[in-house]
Amino acid sequence: MSTSNHERPVRAGFALLEMMIGVAILLLLVGTLTQSLRSLSQGNSYAEIDGELQAQAGRAMHAVIASLKPSGFVSLDGNSFPYLFEDGNAAGAYMASAHEAPNHSAVAGDPDFGPNREIVFVQPADLDGDNRPDLDAAGQMVWSEDQVSFAVIPRADGTNVLQRRVNGGSIRVRIWLRERDGRGALHRYFTEAVVKLRNG
Repeated sequence: MSTSNHERPVRAGFALLEMMIGVAILLLLVGTLTQSLRSLSQGNSYAEIDGELQAQAGRAMHAVIASLKPSGFVSLDGNSFPYLFEDGNAAGAYMASAHEAPNHSAVAGDPDFGPNREIVFVQPADLDGDNRPDLDAAGQMVWSEDQVSFAVIPRADGTNVLQRRVNGGSIRVRIWLRERDGRGALHRYFTEAVVKLRNG
């Protein structure tokens, strides 16, 4: 009998040790699961932001291409179109398209670092509103004297907005979008297209 009394405390010690190991393993598994769920949630948040940037870039690129396609290389009143300018610094006959320089977030070394290049162009005239370009007596296209531009305009909240303006209000179009998520991580999206102008 004395032998069985000595065996009980030894067995109880092993049970306590086994329970502590089991609790430690359980805590480790819970910690790993919590970290996995946090990573999954963060991944979903990143995917949502990246998807939104892609959608914004797609809408912007579609609008730019639709406006540029009917345009062309043309000279009106001694002014050549399209006219390219940087960071709102339109000059001379194109001064109506000048504006305050956009906000820059990128720094040297970032793929989207550099000046914002903007464009002023003209489109065919359509005075009769039939959605077809007007032709002169010689059968040549008549160009509208309205200057159309796409410009990156700064907003009061520190962000920029792409605006299509009329009279101040092959081309490669490149759009960079960037946004920081709630944790401060930077998300970028880039899209590019080449638009063949009507007479290019």
